[in-house]
Amino acid sequence: MSSNTPQAPEQGGRLRFVTLSQRLLALALVVAVLTPAARTLTMDVRPAEPGQGSVVPADVALRAAEVEVPTEPVEAEVEEFALTTAQGKAAGKAARTARSTPKGEQVVGSEVVPVEGYGTVGVTWAPGSDVAEDDIEVEVRTKTGGTWSDWTVAEYHDEHGPDPSTAEGRKARPGTDVLLVGEVDAVQVKVTTEGEAPADMKVAVIDPGKASATKKERPAIDTARLTTEDDGTATTDEPVEDPAPTGDGDLSMQAGSYTPKPQIYSRAQWGADERIRDKASLSYYEIHAGFVHHTVNANNYTAAQVPGIIRGIYNYHVKTRGWSDIGYNFLVDKFGRIWEGRAGGVDRPVVGAHTQGYNQYAFAMSAIGNFEVTRPNTAMIIAYGELFAWKLSLHGIDAGSTSQKVGSRTFKAINGHRDAGQTACPGRYLYEKLGAIRNRAKGFQKAWKGRELESNFAGSALPDLVARRKKDGRGVILPITNVEGKYRLGKAVDTGRSFSGLSKVWSVGDWDRDGKSDVIGQRKSDGALLLYRGRGSGKLTAPQVIRQNTGSWTMMAAVGDVTGDGYPDMMAVPGKGAMRILPGRALKGFGNSYPAHSAVPGSLHIGVGRWDKDGAPDSIVRDGSKLRVYVGNGPGGWTRSFQLPQSAAGYNAIVAKPSINGDWHTDLVARDGDGRFHLLRGTPDRIAAPIAMGRTTTYDLLG
Repeated sequence: MSSNTPQAPEQGGRLRFVTLSQRLLALALVVAVLTPAARTLTMDVRPAEPGQGSVVPADVALRAAEVEVPTEPVEAEVEEFALTTAQGKAAGKAARTARSTPKGEQVVGSEVVPVEGYGTVGVTWAPGSDVAEDDIEVEVRTKTGGTWSDWTVAEYHDEHGPDPSTAEGRKARPGTDVLLVGEVDAVQVKVTTEGEAPADMKVAVIDPGKASATKKERPAIDTARLTTEDDGTATTDEPVEDPAPTGDGDLSMQAGSYTPKPQIYSRAQWGADERIRDKASLSYYEIHAGFVHHTVNANNYTAAQVPGIIRGIYNYHVKTRGWSDIGYNFLVDKFGRIWEGRAGGVDRPVVGAHTQGYNQYAFAMSAIGNFEVTRPNTAMIIAYGELFAWKLSLHGIDAGSTSQKVGSRTFKAINGHRDAGQTACPGRYLYEKLGAIRNRAKGFQKAWKGRELESNFAGSALPDLVARRKKDGRGVILPITNVEGKYRLGKAVDTGRSFSGLSKVWSVGDWDRDGKSDVIGQRKSDGALLLYRGRGSGKLTAPQVIRQNTGSWTMMAAVGDVTGDGYPDMMAVPGKGAMRILPGRALKGFGNSYPAHSAVPGSLHIGVGRWDKDGAPDSIVRDGSKLRVYVGNGPGGWTRSFQLPQSAAGYNAIVAKPSINGDWHTDLVARDGDGRFHLLRGTPDRIAAPIAMGRTTTYDLLG
């Protein structure tokens, strides 16, 4: 939201090309200070052939199938072992093998550290230690059944994590990315630095814990149902080729339709211990793009091991790195199953800790596996396409966009982590499939017509106005007509309902999703909101109360489908303070509201649909004679605003209607003090000169 201070993307990260072997087996502790030449790593890794180490998917149906998940939170065990003191000297048993080489190198070794469960390992050091990526190298080896693996370099990039200027970033410990070593017996670490080793360096070894009880469940988060609630065995498959787009793509859609929604396994289903995260630090901002990551772990994990893998990442990020929560917004496994990452709502713009400098403007999903050495499969690519199509659509973003303003830079709508920094992430073989992911996502997305504020009650060719007749308080529909290029208000159609007790009325689109336009009115006596469901031919049903006590609310407006879930929404300022989104919930009324923007000056709020041409509805706020457009980002709220050059002086009512003159753009209908109606044709940056539509003083309320 524009009321927050954006974080400028940070530049200058240097390449640290490192991977974790598929065959890591154990961990002890070694610290070394070496010359720059010792930091060079050459990699020549051939990709595994299909069926010979490649990630292989289960049937696509597994993504929504019942799987064995924990029935309660699982407590992980995190052990930390000191490598250096607060002064940067070798600590404890690591000091026994400390030595200097003729080249000025210092080498410190340590004992072997046992590993339990599906082990997770990482190395961190004191906040404030200025360690350039080219000046440190962390290597890991593992032991299984008496056999040691080779030393393998582990990733360290300062771009992986929360933005440094945030509260989360200020308390974070620098360190390597998480290393998922798997079910091994022991581990050993060796750290190489140019100059003195960083202070307070520690190795963390994490046992993800074991669920005391499990049961088979389907994904707990069926995003297709979010709007109606308040708050394995794999088969061999060829590596995926770039798929052709599927679905309807840019074909026009019926009012109220929306992008297909994936099913997602919840945090509870991977056993998240919610006690350890910092709930107070949860924050939201905007979404303008998505980033693809990978976790850089062995690819031979089973379906049953995935919850433990995610718990290991979670505990390393929170307990060892000091982050508020797991960094990724979503994770996807090789079976194509999508898992909820950072808490806060999968349909909300939760600020993560994944792509430093861009966390406030983008979301990320990390693929579980090492895609520097293995090609992703069809199940994973489809899952990426589905998730990115849906998540981007919520914010009105075309998955095929090549020009998205993300912070201070321009990106495509779908990117690899390496596009934003000096990193190999998400691995060369997953990065090669970004085109396939974009094609899938674009194919899954629907067009944006369903996000508009529809208004057609009488079945005429053009939108209608909802009005109240002054003499008897009857609710009527006023069709807009175009006869030989002249726009007029047609003959009134009686709705069969009285609006005499209302103080405001709005045409809200297909609120109940039955294919007919509906009306909401505010009752003057008690501020209750009444839903009048459309019956066709201009008729309305008897009203039903969907919200109580809104009499003190200001700048309320029907705004179309802001949340992107297929249901129209409203916005308002409840009392004083922020403009808030009121998610529509059909006959249930509204879901929990949340801020769209800080307080804005004005007296009239007009929902105007897709004023700026993207897929997210926008608004116009009238402040005296000034009209200001507030650009929407779906659940991300209003991101920026600009003033239209035309004046609203002299008008006592202004309503927005979908394209009256036949182009794609929303138009305005305004009434002046003498009862004259005017068509104000809209364009993205202005409104055209008024076109007379006739005069009548018969009606007072308009919607």
